[in-house]
Amino acid sequence: MGSHRSGSQQTGQDAQRPRIRVNSDRVAPLDKNQMVEAQPPSKFSQWREQTKRAPKKKQEQNEAAPVTPIKSGRRRAFTGSRWKKWGVALATLAVLALLFIGVVFYSPLLATRTITVEGASLLQKSAVEDRLSPLEGRPLTRITDQEVADLVGEPNKLRGISVEARPPHDLVVTLQERIPVAVVKNGSSYELVDAEGQQLGSVDSVESAGLPLVDGGTGILGSQEFNTISAVLEALPADLLSQVKEAKADSASTIALTMQDDTRVVWGTAEDSELKAKVLAQLRSSVGKDGAVSTYDVSSPMVPTTK
Repeated sequence: MGSHRSGSQQTGQDAQRPRIRVNSDRVAPLDKNQMVEAQPPSKFSQWREQTKRAPKKKQEQNEAAPVTPIKSGRRRAFTGSRWKKWGVALATLAVLALLFIGVVFYSPLLATRTITVEGASLLQKSAVEDRLSPLEGRPLTRITDQEVADLVGEPNKLRGISVEARPPHDLVVTLQERIPVAVVKNGSSYELVDAEGQQLGSVDSVESAGLPLVDGGTGILGSQEFNTISAVLEALPADLLSQVKEAKADSASTIALTMQDDTRVVWGTAEDSELKAKVLAQLRSSVGKDGAVSTYDVSSPMVPTTK
């Protein structure tokens, strides 16, 4: 009886357990002798299944979780911190800018100590340096061309002034003087004049000036006659200009020069003056050496003649 009850219990348990078919290639009625018990899933299978379900579960939890807004106090704190950083940066830049301005424009590190004057001929170099002495001790960056020009003065003798700062302490002032090309008689003295007729100073004699005399006195300055003569004199190189004793023009086409050795030069018009100057210099250094020539005619520079 006991074995019968045990067999019945086993038979009931066998009926409740799932059955699977072993080694079958086609569908057929199940044979209990070919059925084996289904084994529970292994630990690896359980881990893999949990791994597959974890992301989906986490996503569902995230979607279900309520969104917590950032409190206004934290937002204000973050904004205030950002503006504070910007304020510190701007303040630093302002301090650096003030330091730069102070060093460049007001610091003695760039103070003027040496002033050099170049290009002085009509003006005395030492006199110009004395006029510029108020600039000593001034920062180089605060000295302007106009300020230097005002201190130098003599605008009638200068075409311009250039100023060069050579840090840390040197200032170089270059004078662009007008160039005298002739002298005209003015009472008992003679006035130096440039090609524009600007009076540049007086001398006691024509010889001391080393420049040709233009007849007509100061009254000729600014006239067409003077402009014609000055255009010729301006074209002469310095060594040839110093050999001219007198220049005159009866008309625009009859310009004539008298040299220091009293030879005469027929120039003609003011056209081709540079070419005529070269031809005259060549003639004087060749055929005019021995004083055998009294007149040079360069009015036609391509076919010059001598007498």
